[in-house]
Amino acid sequence: MRNLLKSLLVIAICAIPVVAMAQTESCIVKTKGVKPTIKDFAKAYCSECEEGESFERNALAELNKVNTKQWVIDTKNGYAKYTEKQGDVVETLEMCFWNCTNKNEKLVAVNRVSNGMGFDESFLYFYRYNVKTKEMKLIDAPFDREPQPVDMLNKAKASKKVTNEVKTAENEDANKYQPCYQLPRVGKNITFRMADPNAVPKAMQRTGTMVWNGASFKIDK
Repeated sequence: MRNLLKSLLVIAICAIPVVAMAQTESCIVKTKGVKPTIKDFAKAYCSECEEGESFERNALAELNKVNTKQWVIDTKNGYAKYTEKQGDVVETLEMCFWNCTNKNEKLVAVNRVSNGMGFDESFLYFYRYNVKTKEMKLIDAPFDREPQPVDMLNKAKASKKVTNEVKTAENEDANKYQPCYQLPRVGKNITFRMADPNAVPKAMQRTGTMVWNGASFKIDK
């Protein structure tokens, strides 16, 4: 029985990222004005999530209130953030958008962060919004490449031992070295740090930057 319970626990833990990564493929953005605001994008995204007591549905309920302390809505800078505490776990939803060089499109980012595993797991998704159809569709991350753990090391200060540990970490051991993203409230670039800020000595870490060029992002070395 003990081995059975242990196996079930392992299966449940492994299933968590899969559940968190399930995203709606597309949604229609409704707006009262000529141009959609970040609040319009947030409503469209949260409305497509499953009914019930899901995090996003709670976020939508709060967003529909006249006054809410759980949402930060910065219409001017196109940024929104919702925070909810579930027991000892803090769940965060960040959203922002960029105007593309192609004036018929906007890029919308959704960043889900949870510290339920003992560190900050970040799941970052992108949608391309078409001005004419008013539809946002899920796309692959428009990165020149995905950030790697070594991108968050200060190469001038990181010891060979720490560098090797970060490079060779696998499975669960590698999770704490994965990037935790932060969307820009001001400016246009996305930043990222290690999921566990204490994974390696702070002096050996660096905050990475994904630089926006009007259509995609490139890691700034």
